[in-house]
Amino acid sequence: MSRNEIVAVILIILATLGTIFGVFAIEKFRLSKFYTLQLIARAPEHGNWYPQEFTVSYGKEVKLLIRNIETVTHGFAIPDLGVAVSEIKAGEVKALSFRPDKRGTFPFMCTVWCSDRHMEMRGKITVE
Repeated sequence: MSRNEIVAVILIILATLGTIFGVFAIEKFRLSKFYTLQLIARAPEHGNWYPQEFTVSYGKEVKLLIRNIETVTHGFAIPDLGVAVSEIKAGEVKALSFRPDKRGTFPFMCTVWCSDRHMEMRGKITVE
């Protein structure tokens, strides 16, 4: 292989890696700028909610991006704060915002039967 070919291969590899890392960096910036938290929905046997516990500030707007990476439908609710999304279909992403008006730790849960272990699909939100 000639020197020019080696340089060309190296440049192609660098351009490819640069593009991939650039896309991830832009996505991370976009999510951090527009959303307080990204919540991943998975059936309990595949990992449950991620993260299962998170903390937000009292009185400040919370912007959630809920991503269902499963093949089943999920729902989402924080009953004590009056927050709910009735249905998040497989592969779907839902955005919601709310302003917590109570301090404390509150449960959140899936509201659509998603598996035999559906009742385990829970988490906690703490409002400080």
